[in-house]
Amino acid sequence: MSLRACAGLLLILGAGAVACGGKTDGDFDGGGTDGGGTDGGPGPSGPCPQAEPSYGAACSQANLECEYGGDPRTTCNRVWSCAGGSWAMAKTGDPTCPSTNSTSCPSDASLASGACGDPGATCDYSTSGASKWCACTFLGGPVQIDGGDQYTWQCSFGTMSGCPALRPRLGSACAQPDLECDYSVCGIPSGLSVRCEGSTGTWVTGMGAVCAGAN
Repeated sequence: MSLRACAGLLLILGAGAVACGGKTDGDFDGGGTDGGGTDGGPGPSGPCPQAEPSYGAACSQANLECEYGGDPRTTCNRVWSCAGGSWAMAKTGDPTCPSTNSTSCPSDASLASGACGDPGATCDYSTSGASKWCACTFLGGPVQIDGGDQYTWQCSFGTMSGCPALRPRLGSACAQPDLECDYSVCGIPSGLSVRCEGSTGTWVTGMGAVCAGAN
């Protein structure tokens, strides 16, 4: 699937390179205690129930989101929201789920640089301690003589103050209200943005990167 990229790359998180390989349900370490069995539910120390809620079951903490599942992206997991005093599950319909690395991904993050020929390809090089994604994307620039855009490998790296190195699971505790943390490459792929919700003191789904000059 081809995804258009961004002229203003948002560089956010800590790096860590591992061998390239497809990510499947159960690979996500999510941060915190695994209170939901082998596929990684929210930790029991947080406000989210250890067992997944059921539709319409009563809840009392408005704006709370709870994530269940083992994928590294929220859009590929099961996200329950407490609204109007009852639980409901959001359905994203993300066609790129489950998260798997493109066959064009280099074997190591250190090799994900320079030109690339698979526009929109994404590669997960995360470790158990840090989230790191790379994408084959066009960041703008001079018009190419042959009429084609110059796609290059770009990776998320660096540190935003207050953001954990590893993408936190929705429903886990956070301390800085309205802090946005995005672990994608300018919004690619989706499901890597989180925000600290002040009313619950937990991470919820974020808005994602806003990039100038995307085409």
